[in-house]
Amino acid sequence: MFSIIKNGFTLVELIVTAAVLAIIAAIALPAFQHYMAEQEVKATISKLILANRSAKNSAALHHANVVICPSAGLTQCEPAKWSSGFIVFTDANKNRQVDAGESILQTEALGLEYGTLDWKGGLSLPSLTFQALSGLPIGSNGSFYYCSFTDVPNQKIIMSKMGHIRIENPSSC
Repeated sequence: MFSIIKNGFTLVELIVTAAVLAIIAAIALPAFQHYMAEQEVKATISKLILANRSAKNSAALHHANVVICPSAGLTQCEPAKWSSGFIVFTDANKNRQVDAGESILQTEALGLEYGTLDWKGGLSLPSLTFQALSGLPIGSNGSFYYCSFTDVPNQKIIMSKMGHIRIENPSSC
């Protein structure tokens, strides 16, 4: 006698398994997107705080103006491109642009997916400058605004005239 060996699943088993996986995915996807949005906010705030501290220290240490400006290509300042990334560089001629002989100290690619980032400063300039003599952001006090596309709270990262940072949760951007 020969016995028939079944290798595989029946159509009903496959349909039930696919349905269970679809239900699990439908429940998990919104929670995963919320988690990713929260992580984006935390990472963005951490990068901004670190860049501000680094720029302040570099300005005082090297006795040179240090600028933080938005940049999509991470080589030149590009106004209104904070959501793409930013660069930190020494600004010897004080024109707030990367020129020959000025070194880029730090680059940060952000590529935000769940929100936007913008800077609104005291002088209406699209960048921050830390002064050579004191390391302070004189004339560059203001706030970064992270405006979320999701239900994650908006964030306002406020920089004082002394270069201190605090974070608030505004109701709108």
